[in-house]
Amino acid sequence: MAKLFVAFNFSVDGLLSRKITGFRKRFDPKFNHYSFPHMAMLAPFEVADRDVEDLSETLKEEIETFFYGKKETPKLAFTGVGVFESKRKKLLYLNPYYDIDLVYCSEMVTDICKSYIPKSIRYKENKRQFLPLGVFFRDEELQIVLENAKEEFTHNSDLPIESISLYENKMGIWFEKETIVSFEENEKQFLHLNHHVL
Repeated sequence: MAKLFVAFNFSVDGLLSRKITGFRKRFDPKFNHYSFPHMAMLAPFEVADRDVEDLSETLKEEIETFFYGKKETPKLAFTGVGVFESKRKKLLYLNPYYDIDLVYCSEMVTDICKSYIPKSIRYKENKRQFLPLGVFFRDEELQIVLENAKEEFTHNSDLPIESISLYENKMGIWFEKETIVSFEENEKQFLHLNHHVL
């Protein structure tokens, strides 16, 4: 069985992206396991090894069709920070705000991926996705950092989505298995066309 997830990959340029990386370096113990700036579109899931290639092709076909003809790179907006608490730890995160296109795209990706999960496996969905900033085990640590985070991420802003990729877990480490769709070329062409119009 292969353990997978699908994610938005963000541009590393820009102030917000650098702030997120800085926060994660300091406060996320898993930073070295996946330092790439991304946000999962759905909770990790398992499929049979023989189905991975077919899943990847299906995702590629559907997502490329979904974004066909759109000139601008899609962006994911964020509306401040939040805290998710479990018994052992507290997770500080950025709260995403999806425009209608990204809502439909995420629902489509989730439906496709779920259709490949074997019926014998019980899939636990996340109620919602968010972008982790740090993990804390004590309230005091969290409170100190929370005030700082609220100040740093107070303004609503967005991150350009460079691509959507399929990730796989091997020996406890996530790596990019395949780029499903890339928006970098769209943005370059769009800027190039605008330059000529001016």
